[in-house]
Amino acid sequence: MTSITISSLIGRSRGASGIRGSLRRRYVFTTGAAAIVLLAIVATAGSIGLNRSMTQQQNAILTDAARRSALLVDRVLAERLRQVDLIAWESSVISAARKGTAASRRHSLPLQTISSLEERFKTTRSQQVDSAALEFLLDLLPKLDIAEVMLTDQYGYNAVATSPPTDFVQSDEAWWQTAWKAGVTDAEAAEDRATGETVVELARAVRDHGLRVGVVKAKFGLANLDSALVQAGVGTSLRVDLVDSVGHIIASSAGGKRFQFLRGAKDLSRAGSDSILTFGSADELQRGAVTSANDGHWRLVAHGDEATFGAPLMRAQLALLAGAAVVLLALIGALTIVSRSIERRITSPAAILAELAEAVAAGDLSRHVDHSDTEDEIGRLTRAVAAMVGELRRLAGALGSSAQETSAMSAEITAGTEEMAASAGEIAHTASELSQQSTGMAQSIQSLSTSAEELVRIAGDLRDGAHEGVERNGHLRVLSLESRSKLDESSRALELLAKDVGASASAIEGLASASLEVRSFVTLVQKLARQSKLLALNAAMEAARAGEHGQGFAVVASEVRRLAAMSSEAAQRTEQVMGGVLRGIDDSRASSERSVKAVRQVLDATEHGVRSFAAVAEAVETNEAWTTAIERAATAANTLVAEITKRLTQLSSGTESFAAAMQQVAASSEQQSASTQQIAAAAAALSHAAETLSQLVANLRLESAPANAGGPPRQSREPERQGPNVLVGFPKPATA
Repeated sequence: MTSITISSLIGRSRGASGIRGSLRRRYVFTTGAAAIVLLAIVATAGSIGLNRSMTQQQNAILTDAARRSALLVDRVLAERLRQVDLIAWESSVISAARKGTAASRRHSLPLQTISSLEERFKTTRSQQVDSAALEFLLDLLPKLDIAEVMLTDQYGYNAVATSPPTDFVQSDEAWWQTAWKAGVTDAEAAEDRATGETVVELARAVRDHGLRVGVVKAKFGLANLDSALVQAGVGTSLRVDLVDSVGHIIASSAGGKRFQFLRGAKDLSRAGSDSILTFGSADELQRGAVTSANDGHWRLVAHGDEATFGAPLMRAQLALLAGAAVVLLALIGALTIVSRSIERRITSPAAILAELAEAVAAGDLSRHVDHSDTEDEIGRLTRAVAAMVGELRRLAGALGSSAQETSAMSAEITAGTEEMAASAGEIAHTASELSQQSTGMAQSIQSLSTSAEELVRIAGDLRDGAHEGVERNGHLRVLSLESRSKLDESSRALELLAKDVGASASAIEGLASASLEVRSFVTLVQKLARQSKLLALNAAMEAARAGEHGQGFAVVASEVRRLAAMSSEAAQRTEQVMGGVLRGIDDSRASSERSVKAVRQVLDATEHGVRSFAAVAEAVETNEAWTTAIERAATAANTLVAEITKRLTQLSSGTESFAAAMQQVAASSEQQSASTQQIAAAAAALSHAAETLSQLVANLRLESAPANAGGPPRQSREPERQGPNVLVGFPKPATA
């Protein structure tokens, strides 16, 4: 069994040493892996956040450019529309439209077909009825960047044109019909077939004192729109294109040929206003912001190359990756330094101490421990292990000498205890016979004493109960008197409360009457306000009839009307407030009636309680007298029974004392005999344990310990050869 215990302990020590040897690698690898995973998570989150932030910033720049372009385009169109309005309001233009209508009627043009009219005017395609209007329009062309101006009469025939138009009759055109009916057309971009240039067309009806006499149409150049788009894209590398509803490029900040399809025009038609989308081919993918202009008829697209947008993001992600790599290298270097420090300061000293502990567990106390002056945990552990080994050496020597002395003393104790056991047996037999005789007599007396004590207890309970009944009756009488006085006070307070509630109800009735008077006054004010309005209306009518002489009276009438309106409004508000006050008064009146009824009910209940408490007080006085008589009788009976119990107790005490003395003598004799036997058995076991201990201590190896071992000096060499294996799992000696 000794070999099994030592082997198992050595195995546990070696296993623990192996675990300690792997702890450094485990901790370092676990910490490094966790730090790398955390760094990867942070880098990934940073990359995602950076991508999102830069994308939002770029989209904001695109949206801002598109919105600024839309504002500038709408401003240019508004200015062009204002110029067309000025042309339509010019007197020479109005006169030319009238002259064109008169000429058409004179030549019976409305009676001819459109084809015959086109054939008739195929050379000029205009009647050119007014040279002054033509000169005025030609003078405006270079000043306002106008490509062409055309004026028609009310039949839609060209009256004046700055350049030959494509056809003579315009009444069959959609723009002319819209301008004639609605008064103005939306700006439309078109390719002028006469000049081959892209222009913006605007048309407005010409009116003379509210009557439509013709339609003027102006075709503007796109220089202003190009300038507006260039101005919107200043400070950015974005391109801003103005496209129509089908995707034709009307104007662009980058110039180029007009009226071409913009790549991804189909996607633009499906995009909503102020939206971000990507369009174009895979090789030239564009990202742009789309917004509407010209009342939703045109789209403004601020866009740029997706690769250009992605370049800053790529640079930022590369910088983030480089930073993460630097942090990773620094982390690996720090973990390497920490690992080496742990190896030098913890792992190596712990391995040495583990080998020493394994040797001590195997019974070898001859190992030496190097002294350590450090103040950390490993230094303290080294000094403690050195002190422990020294103490084990000293303890092994002390156990060897103690085992020899114990063996000699146990032999002497065994001989003396055998003689004591024989004498104790004779004494125990005699004491046992005396104890049996006295026990019978004590039991009889004890039974009688018990009955007397039970009688005393019953008499005492009766006396205590009677006394408590007297006290409770007294308290109940005092409580009933106090309750009756409080009920009297409550009754008087309730009578006062009933009077106050009645007074409050009377006051509420008076307040209701006053409120009705106020409502009557408000009704009178409303009637006065209505009468004042009628008087003000009559006064205003009289002032209007008087003309200039009645202006002062009209001012007075207006002021009277205003005061009447104010009075009517104030009366309405007052009536609403008084309606709420009257409803509150009605609620208060109902509450007061319920309060009066409740107070009366409580007053009746209080008077009934006063009468009930008077009856209770009389019953308590009768019960108190009866309970006092019971208490006196119970006291006398208790005194008599107590005297009997006292005499029985004295007799029982004497008999019990004698029986107890005999029992104690017998018990002492038996205990002495048992103790003697136990001492003998313990002495035998102690002798056996001393022999076993001597054999075990002899198996330990002890050598001269160095001065720096930390343990106390040895006394002799022999004790050190007896090892402390009893401390590491040897079985204890058997005891009796």
